Amino acid sequence: MNQVVEIPADYFEREVKNTDGSVVIEFWIRSCSFCQKFKPIYEQLPAFFGNKVKFLKMNMFLSLDNLKLAEGLGVEDTPTLKLFCKGEEIGEIIGYRAHDTVIKEIETILKNGRCYR
Repeated sequence: MNQVVEIPADYFEREVKNTDGSVVIEFWIRSCSFCQKFKPIYEQLPAFFGNKVKFLKMNMFLSLDNLKLAEGLGVEDTPTLKLFCKGEEIGEIIGYRAHDTVIKEIETILKNGRCYR
């Protein structure tokens, strides 16, 4: 079964930009109460999407490189989900969402980006 994988900034190119499919990456920080509340919801998403979508996460404050990458992608609030299709950003979801809501939003962004395989 697919699962959420925590990555550092130096894996971003390989795991997101050079991927021929759909990727969702959550940018989060440990001190964010909404991130902690969203964690179990996000970790259940791979079970719903299966192998159709790769799910990653990055702690923005774990390193300066992580923070610079997140800032470079325009991440200002946490949690923020960035959605990519074949290495190109196709959308984002900012803030806490309930399980069913985030599934619908991810599906909509991926379908609109023509990247829901």
